[in-house]
Amino acid sequence: MIWENNQQEKMASADQAAEIAEWEAEKYSSSADGVQVKVNRLSLACQAMWELLRENSELTESDLENKINEIDFRDGKADGKICIRVVTCPSCGKNTNSKRNTCIMCGAPIRKPHQFEA
Repeated sequence: MIWENNQQEKMASADQAAEIAEWEAEKYSSSADGVQVKVNRLSLACQAMWELLRENSELTESDLENKINEIDFRDGKADGKICIRVVTCPSCGKNTNSKRNTCIMCGAPIRKPHQFEA
């Protein structure tokens, strides 16, 4: 009887853990869907900008590829990522990184150097 109670407690605990895991999986799946929507929108925007530039300038696919490689290598490694940079808080003058939206010291908003900054 003690063994049976112990087994029932273990099964109840396992059921609860499974429910929590399922909820977490749903939460992250929903978050991933939102990220995919943003990535798709950014891809469309980039493609539109590139086509406008190409149609209205002398730029070529080679120029675009060279610029992509230049930007990628700014941090010393070709890893397909825009590097995080040190930026100065406009409010308190302390350094923070470009990945943050607010200053770690004073909480002031940090303006990104450009739209695609990490």
